[in-house]
Amino acid sequence: MKPYERIAEDFKVFLLEKGDNAYNCLKDFFEIQKEQFYTIKINELKAQGLSEQEAITKTRQGWVSVIGRSLEIVIEILIAGFCQKYNLKTTNDKILRSKKLNCELDSVKRMLLVHFGDYSVLPDGDIIIYKVESKLPKILAILSIKNSFRERYTEIPYWKLKLLEAETTKHIKVFMITPDNDDEISFKENPKKSRIVMEYELDGIYLAKTSFDKSDKIKGIESLLNDLRKLL
Repeated sequence: MKPYERIAEDFKVFLLEKGDNAYNCLKDFFEIQKEQFYTIKINELKAQGLSEQEAITKTRQGWVSVIGRSLEIVIEILIAGFCQKYNLKTTNDKILRSKKLNCELDSVKRMLLVHFGDYSVLPDGDIIIYKVESKLPKILAILSIKNSFRERYTEIPYWKLKLLEAETTKHIKVFMITPDNDDEISFKENPKKSRIVMEYELDGIYLAKTSFDKSDKIKGIESLLNDLRKLL
């Protein structure tokens, strides 16, 4: 079992224990998962002959990838019942970059492409939500899921602006979901650039935590499904 698969199983147990409040406790959940991952991985690497420092460095690098995928799975669990209830489907940019797509996913990909002269590029999308109407897919929203931003806070707003440029993609909502562990967008007093830019450009930002300053666009993660319902 891959690390993120084990974390997904642990989260299902965590969800049963905490209920819907589990999504506001992601920081605590992932702190425990991080400790477990570090302990296991460092011991594995040292057994392979790496020094203590080499093992720690490789483990730190590995955790970045693991927590990214784990967060995506956690949000997939959150929206699974909603999507099933309303006959919605999901995919992601990794799947759409495959060279072998069925007709439906090929249509989804074509409807998402951003054009730069002679070139067409698929925007980033951790979860892409769409529905099928009269055998044709209609893309409703792109969910971008981030653990932290640092200097990368302009990436998703950039894609939102590019989607707005074309008639075929301007209706697509772009939502950000994050635990914002570093408080980069949580507070509006002396706001950081990341909050200013993303709040202005994106359609919604959903924080998986309890302590933050809300606004019309910056909300708790419990509001995500309500806002998705408005797109139907």
